[in-house]
Amino acid sequence: MGVKSPRRSLLFVPGISEKMINKALDIDADSIILDLEDAVESGLKSEARALVKQAIKRFKAKNIEIIVRINDITTKDGAMDVEAIVEETPDAIIVPKADVEKIVAADILLDATELRYGVEQGEIDIIPLVETSEGILDIKAILNASSRITAVQFGAEDFTSDLGVKRTVEGDEISFARNAIAIAGNAFKIDVIDTPFTNIHDEASLEIDAKKAGSLGFTGKACIHPNQIKVVNEVFTPDRKEVEKAEQLLEVFEAALQSAKGVCTFEGAMIDKPIADRARRLVERFQTIENKLKATRKD
Repeated sequence: MGVKSPRRSLLFVPGISEKMINKALDIDADSIILDLEDAVESGLKSEARALVKQAIKRFKAKNIEIIVRINDITTKDGAMDVEAIVEETPDAIIVPKADVEKIVAADILLDATELRYGVEQGEIDIIPLVETSEGILDIKAILNASSRITAVQFGAEDFTSDLGVKRTVEGDEISFARNAIAIAGNAFKIDVIDTPFTNIHDEASLEIDAKKAGSLGFTGKACIHPNQIKVVNEVFTPDRKEVEKAEQLLEVFEAALQSAKGVCTFEGAMIDKPIADRARRLVERFQTIENKLKATRKD
């Protein structure tokens, strides 16, 4: 499958807009999501499929991770989306309103279509978009439904609509869902992508919202406007000073282990294995982002 994007920022781009697709080729998002679902009117689906199919090649040529949000996989449009794009091998598809049945259906359809077009089996990832009450309650089964799953994404707008509650800037109404998705995603060791922040003019609140998601265990955030990308990338990139301190902590802890000690002190605080493990994960995430960014965008 090659080197994947760090998936800190993932920008939604309407699959029906050639102008916006062209602009996205020069935008510094980690991943581009070409949207065939909500962003495309029912009468324009075929036209959008043709545009997206052509666009996939161009993004891949620039080493930009390209993801396609398809329509409901249990509908004709969803099946036609898969048929149209598999030959061009996008990096992943997003399955909306994800449940076990839809993930299994997407997996089977991808298997068959990859075989028909001579694409390596399992080449295309699946990202479940969890955006219903049922999906939240069934999150573990959803993530178990396919070996293709490399990320899970939360959709707060449809989720709050499903609940019949108002979406707020503070986000108290989605806190349980966020926690459930973050815990499950981290348990499965996959990317955990937060819902977009819909006010594209409120950069301060976007930063607060992204930091809140990061504190829960999310590893990235979907964006709906290019202006959001810089803030999101900064929030989901570990601070270099924190990484350096974590590296120093690990050196002290490893020295303690060599002396047959299970605990030690670092800057006046007691350090044991769970704290060292947390520091190690921070360093590894930073290194992963650095390595992937070096390997991608070699324009």
